Amino acid sequence: MPRIFIAGCGFVGRATARLFHERGWEVIGGTHSTDSTAKLAGEPFPTLAVDISDPTALTAHPELRGLDAVIHCASSGRGGADAYRRVYLSGARNLAAILAPARLVFTGSSSVYVQTDGSWVTEASEAAPDRETGRILREAENAVLAADGVVARLAGIYGPGRSVLLKKFLS
Repeated sequence: MPRIFIAGCGFVGRATARLFHERGWEVIGGTHSTDSTAKLAGEPFPTLAVDISDPTALTAHPELRGLDAVIHCASSGRGGADAYRRVYLSGARNLAAILAPARLVFTGSSSVYVQTDGSWVTEASEAAPDRETGRILREAENAVLAADGVVARLAGIYGPGRSVLLKKFLS
């Protein structure tokens, strides 16, 4: 049975973990806090409270050895540059180094694109963010790609009650 660790079992991570579980994968969910882990107690997969920005926290969990895949979809908790650097960049680097040879998938953001003029944006469009948080995301993407991982840039997925674009459209 293939094994996967979902680092960040919030809105996107929980849905992803459920899909993998339904398809027969052995899933381990990860959250940053024991409070968040407790909220997932009813899920059909085990969860761990583990800080992916702390290498010793990852190595302290032997159940994370021998994984086939890791999905990094942890959130910065709406934090600024320091939170981005810790969660996205350090987290991605730690997952790639410590949980290797598991394949790492990083859920990035379309915010790395600076086009705001209504032009089409594709994967081939330049991603040269002008904000520090965007530059940190690009650095995390590059670390994942250097580790032979995969980057998926998601757009407009914020979770229940946090859909900024939809709220703007409806108002």
